[in-house]
Amino acid sequence: MKFIVHPMIFSHARAVFAALACWLVGQILPAAEEREAGFMSLFNGKDLTGWDGMPGAWRVKDGAICSGGTTKNWLIWRGGEVDDFELRLRFRYTKGNSGVQVRSEDKGKWQVHGYQVEVAAKSAMGLWHESLWTEQDRRFLSTAGQKVRIAPDGTRNVEQVADPATVQSAFKENDWNDLVVIGTGTRLVQIINGVVFSDLIDQDRTRSRISGIIAFQDHGGGCVAEFKDIRLKRIPPK
Repeated sequence: MKFIVHPMIFSHARAVFAALACWLVGQILPAAEEREAGFMSLFNGKDLTGWDGMPGAWRVKDGAICSGGTTKNWLIWRGGEVDDFELRLRFRYTKGNSGVQVRSEDKGKWQVHGYQVEVAAKSAMGLWHESLWTEQDRRFLSTAGQKVRIAPDGTRNVEQVADPATVQSAFKENDWNDLVVIGTGTRLVQIINGVVFSDLIDQDRTRSRISGIIAFQDHGGGCVAEFKDIRLKRIPPK
C-alpha cells in the first residue's frame, strides 16, 4: 500500500522541529542578556567619556580605544575604585607592550601602580605582575599556566598546572581576543578566549590589594593596542 503525505503535514513537522531545536538550544545556552546580567558598559564606543588619559595619548577609532605609543602612561577609568569584580572586554595587540590594570593606585600624571594583566607578544602572555614595582619579586607574580599563592609573609607556592606554550597558543596576535579578569577576595584570575592563563592568590600582608582602579597601559615605544566592548560587574562581598 502506498501512503501519500500532504505537503502541509511536512511543513507543520518542520516548524515543530525548528521550534523544538530552538527550545533545546535555549536550555543549553543562556540568553545573551542573561549571561551579561549585572554588567555595566564602561565605554560608549564613540569617545573617551568616563576615562582620563594624557592629552593626545589615546583616541577612539572604529569603536575601539587605541593607544598612542608615544610615552609610558595609563588611561584611567574614572568610575571609582572597584573591590570584587568581573571585567570583560575585547582587545587586539599588534606591537609593543600594554596591559589591563585592576585594583591599582592612581599615582598622578597618568601613572598607575598595581596589578596588571600583560598585553604583549604571545611569549609574554599570561603574566600577572605589579606595574611600577619597587621590589623585583613583584615583577612576575604568576605566569602562563601557573597557580600561585603568596602567603602573608611573602613566601610563594607555585603550581605549574598547564604547559605555558599550550596556554599561550589560545591568544591571537593581530586579532581580537576575549579577556575576562575576575577578582574575588585576594584571588585574581585571567581568562583569554575561554582559557585560564594564570591564577594568583596574593595574601602578602604589606603589598596585596583588594580594591583599586581600572586602567589600560601604553608602554610607549610605538605600542599598538586596542580595547573595546568593556563591561564590568561588581560582585557583592560574601
